[in-house]
Amino acid sequence: MFPGSKASDDNGLWQSCIGITALNTSSGGFARKPLVMPELKPQNPFTGNGLQGSVPSSPETDCEEINDYTSSHAALEMDTREIIDAFLKNFTGLPHSKSGKKPVLSTMKRVVESLAVKHELAYKGMIARLNLELQGEDVSFIKTVATELFSDGITNWGRIASLLTFGAMVCKHQNDRGLSKCVSLVGEEISSYLLTAQGDWLLKNKAWDGFVEFFHVPDTEAAVRNALITLGSVATFGAALAYLIR
Repeated sequence: MFPGSKASDDNGLWQSCIGITALNTSSGGFARKPLVMPELKPQNPFTGNGLQGSVPSSPETDCEEINDYTSSHAALEMDTREIIDAFLKNFTGLPHSKSGKKPVLSTMKRVVESLAVKHELAYKGMIARLNLELQGEDVSFIKTVATELFSDGITNWGRIASLLTFGAMVCKHQNDRGLSKCVSLVGEEISSYLLTAQGDWLLKNKAWDGFVEFFHVPDTEAAVRNALITLGSVATFGAALAYLIR
């Protein structure tokens, strides 16, 4: 899931200035004394702090932190797209490639299925008001819903689970209508949003291993209740997504 790099002083730039001035005083005024430059002895350019053959550079630790951060994001992107694609296809009964993230997939399946059953009418009501029959294979509304869901700046696993459940229900609806291609498209929309808008949060919270840890307790009702209320206020394509808490 997932620390930022520290910026070096002055953007990693080193500055040096050497000035040599020698003045003598005498009763007749100031007399300039000949300048004698110190002898510069050859030094190994890769050792020491000599003046010759060495160009100051940014500390290696900064480069290492940047490389680690980049590598972490690359790994997160690969895992996120693989996990969400495999999960949505499994949820809708479509064939999918085997994923090595079995604990994540099994936890995601348990959490989403629990939410889908408990709030089936609410999710179906949201989907009905989206008029998906008029959208064809266009699933760009997923990003609109996701953006609104996190618009208050609060991110937690409960909201991410709610977004995944909403996406899964949309996939099932579209697949039942013969639009199986929408399953992969929905997965891409959710993955792209999470990686772009929530990538740093995911890394700081152990990525998908953090998801497994958070939902270790089967009952997820308390964790997602507020997120579902937020989803109910989303306006997409002129239609409000309603949610009724019974």
